[in-house]
Amino acid sequence: MNTNSNTKLDEKLILLNTPQNIVEVTKAEAEELGAFEEDALSEQNAWEATEVDTDEE
Repeated sequence: MNTNSNTKLDEKLILLNTPQNIVEVTKAEAEELGAFEEDALSEQNAWEATEVDTDEE
């Protein structure tokens, strides 16, 4: 990896850990930092996946 890129990323990491800072990162930086795409179920999908009988008799 490019040392200059690592230095810039290190500087951004310091800013990310400082309250009230907004830091923009590139897609590559986000991936390197472990960013992920949210793929959780919606509440509706979670309810549909349960095997609970909701019909009241």
